[in-house]
Amino acid sequence: MISKAFNTSVFISSVVASGAAWADAVPEIDCLIEPNMVIELSSPVSGVLDTISVDRSDTVKKGQIVATLKSDVEQVKLKASHETLNLSKVEQKRSSELYRDNAITLSEKELSDHEVALNKLEVEHSLANLELRNIRSPIDGVVADRYLMPGEFIEEKPILKLAQLDPLRVEVVAPVTYFGRVKTGMHAQVKTEFGSFDNLIAEVIVVDKVIDAASGTFGIRLELQNKEHQVPGGLKCSVRFFNEREEAEYAGLHSIDSDTKPVVAPAITEQESQDTICRRIGPFRNKDTLHALMNTLENEIHGFEIRHETSTTMSYQVTTDTLASREAARALETEMKQAGVKDIAVVKRAPGFIISLGLFSSEQSAYKRQAAMKKRGYDSKVVAQKRNKSTYWAEVNADKTEDELSERVSASGVKGTGNLLYQPCHTEILASGKI
Repeated sequence: MISKAFNTSVFISSVVASGAAWADAVPEIDCLIEPNMVIELSSPVSGVLDTISVDRSDTVKKGQIVATLKSDVEQVKLKASHETLNLSKVEQKRSSELYRDNAITLSEKELSDHEVALNKLEVEHSLANLELRNIRSPIDGVVADRYLMPGEFIEEKPILKLAQLDPLRVEVVAPVTYFGRVKTGMHAQVKTEFGSFDNLIAEVIVVDKVIDAASGTFGIRLELQNKEHQVPGGLKCSVRFFNEREEAEYAGLHSIDSDTKPVVAPAITEQESQDTICRRIGPFRNKDTLHALMNTLENEIHGFEIRHETSTTMSYQVTTDTLASREAARALETEMKQAGVKDIAVVKRAPGFIISLGLFSSEQSAYKRQAAMKKRGYDSKVVAQKRNKSTYWAEVNADKTEDELSERVSASGVKGTGNLLYQPCHTEILASGKI
């Protein structure tokens, strides 16, 4: 049996070689090859751009995270909502026990159940707000342009321009005299002005129903498959539509190929056949604690992988200059307190002592404190402090709900698992259950 690639090549060669074959067809018409879709990707919420993981000409997949916004506030809100949910679950358990002992009414028990349900919705709301800070590609395509850099504020400005190159659109403006001779489903050979691309056959998908009276033309759109992205968008081209005989030959060619090509159902692994969900559990400060938890959950999950994350936080301490002795520092502390200065403490620092006037997460707040001390007649300085924090997360694959997984973790008896977050993860589980 002759292969499809060879048959198509022979078919195109015969079309080009035989001028008579095109005698009754629509003459060759100029066209333009364009991306099927061009999107200027922006953010659904305003904020400061944190990362951009792609650049110009990079290939992207649908659903891929291409940029993120700063989300410190949203992460804190998510953690707070989890804390509230955990507290309400404790109250719910206590209410159930009291109701069982006839110590409270059914209405009071139902109120605690209702509180848990509301807190679960609050967790989902916090997760949704956090997910809004992940900018995902809506299409499979390439990055055509990049407009912003990390650190810039986003409001309405687009971040990236994405282009979908498979399939390509072939736009044709045809004279009105050919109206009715081109129909959807027809095929045409496409020749590009530059480059050597063999066997380009496109299918008509749109034929305008309205004629442009001023120019006496109507529009035709064809779809050109471009699996390997070999044909770029933006090329000038020409199209020659198949006549009836060529359409019949082309249809016969593809029906033969489809009959001889075996259809194989995709293999389904045991793991894929189950309703499994990937969840991130953490953060853990101690990796050994995480290993201990995974060992206790070995029979409850299908697989896991441990992720190590390092975050850097900055703090700003407002202090006095170094004093030679503790007595001198105590004397200055007493003087400041009598002057109305609050929230201060004597701290030992080699080679002497200082008075700490406050530790701030915001540099602006620290300098405001320094200015306030200056007004009271006291000199101080702002010292920036950098702290690296390591945390560990487990990406767990299990066929259990978040509540069921949380109950298994609580029942494990492993210390340090009382304030964990359970987040959906978007990375593939690579480990089979052992690390």
